[in-house]
Amino acid sequence: MRLLFWLLRSSWPTTLVAALIGGLGGAASVGLIALIMRALRAPEASVPSAAGPFAALCLVVLITRVGAQWLLANLTRHSISRLRMGLCQRILSSPLRHIEEIGSHRLMASLTGDVNMVASAMNGIPALAVNVVILACGTAYLGWLSPSLMLWAVAFCVLGITTYWISSRWAATYVRRARQAEDGLHKRIQELVHGLKTLKMHHERRRVFLDHLARADALVGNSKLIGDGLFNAAITWGRLTFLIAIGLLIFAWPRFYHTDAATLTGYTLTILYLMVPLEQIVGWLPFLMWATGSANKIDRLGLRLDGIAPEETLLDQPPGHGPIRLRGVTHGYRREGSADGFVLGPIDLAIDPGEVVFIIGGNGSGKTTLAKLITGLYVPDSGEILSDGQPVTAKNREAYRQLFSAVFDDATLFEALWGLDRPDLDSRAQTYLRLLGLDRVVAVRDGSFSTTDLSRGQKKRLALVTAYLEDRPIYLFDEWAADQDPESRQVFYTRLLPGLREHGKTVIAITHDDRYFTYADKVIKLEEGKIVDVPAREAPEDLARETAPCRQIPEQGSTRMGPREI
Repeated sequence: MRLLFWLLRSSWPTTLVAALIGGLGGAASVGLIALIMRALRAPEASVPSAAGPFAALCLVVLITRVGAQWLLANLTRHSISRLRMGLCQRILSSPLRHIEEIGSHRLMASLTGDVNMVASAMNGIPALAVNVVILACGTAYLGWLSPSLMLWAVAFCVLGITTYWISSRWAATYVRRARQAEDGLHKRIQELVHGLKTLKMHHERRRVFLDHLARADALVGNSKLIGDGLFNAAITWGRLTFLIAIGLLIFAWPRFYHTDAATLTGYTLTILYLMVPLEQIVGWLPFLMWATGSANKIDRLGLRLDGIAPEETLLDQPPGHGPIRLRGVTHGYRREGSADGFVLGPIDLAIDPGEVVFIIGGNGSGKTTLAKLITGLYVPDSGEILSDGQPVTAKNREAYRQLFSAVFDDATLFEALWGLDRPDLDSRAQTYLRLLGLDRVVAVRDGSFSTTDLSRGQKKRLALVTAYLEDRPIYLFDEWAADQDPESRQVFYTRLLPGLREHGKTVIAITHDDRYFTYADKVIKLEEGKIVDVPAREAPEDLARETAPCRQIPEQGSTRMGPREI
């Protein structure tokens, strides 16, 4: 019922029109039965006069059923699209920290499995609407034939529905258990995809992992098996009640009440005719139960998302590109698998335009968290961030983020340069591909990359190409050089970063390469979420000799970009 109400809320005018058309078709179907009964009672007199109405009713049934199902199928398609897109929009408008806490495996399970399950169940709604109308018209016809028999048939139907409901309640327990287990199965499959190389290299770990994967799969499969078995038993009983009803009608009813043969024949034909729509409804109910479980999961995910204030996604007047100041900024969260929370800060930090700033520290010291705070992806728990003297607030945070081009450690590549529109985009991109040594493996045509199936280091270089094309005033690199060969790493620190600085760009780089620290204007070291002092270091002589003048590359709009030809 929740799915039906949701469908009605989505577009009730279309649903109403489809229901009216379906009702007309149901009435025409029952009219066909009435004509058949009339012909059986007086074949010689009724056949000539009933041929025309019979053909007309057949045409009405055909047109109305096709029309009603098409309308409702189209409505279902749009409703599912709104469901999926609405969930995606809520994800994109929710704070990043809360999305990370939900977990990518739960998001993927809802966006794919849950939405598809709801779609599969809702595909049966058009047939459901038509079949319900046919049942209603058929019941009305039975009442016209014999009100007392109709009451008996309805009572017997209520008995069948009650017993079916009891058995389906047992099945629903296993349906919910299977749906909960699917989250764990999705997580194991995600681990399989991302950890394939590691599993191949460790036989015992692979064996244990497969055992856990098999248990997760068995839990889902066994729960589905029991749930479907209970549903099938209920469906079989539902079908059997029709045959029992016909048997009682033929053999038991005449012993207590005198009923003419024509009425009994009409009841038998009508019940046999109504068996088909009722079986379709009953057969659809297991899909409805699975879809209800999926809808509950989507609702719970939606409630977790809706329970927090969505971020402002409109571009307000952005803060000016001036100094960035962090004043008493803190951010706390609970690390996964840890009982203790982690608190970054309080952080007091100043980043001036045109500076190259390195953020260093051990693993888990808070470097990436600080980077997400600086870029506006995380919201401080306390303190404030100022850009050009203006506080970064919920109203202008979206605009503030547009000052940054970021290449994070888990850089995601899209198949095209979406959001970038300029006439020389392909040629400019090809220039950067050549400078970063990617022109032999990747090409750009009409703003789309020929491939993104690259090594981790190549993916980061391709992400850097996208960042250059964005031409924003501030660049953030999260361990960009960690996956590069020594030559590319040296070019990054000694050529690319200084080139960006010479053209007025601010650069923030998370790094572990201590031998290149002297190429930074400022080094920020974190330990357990706190900034600590960094001992001064002199540049090694060999690195100083390696630094050579760079030839500039073609200008980017009104601002020349930083990467230089080697």
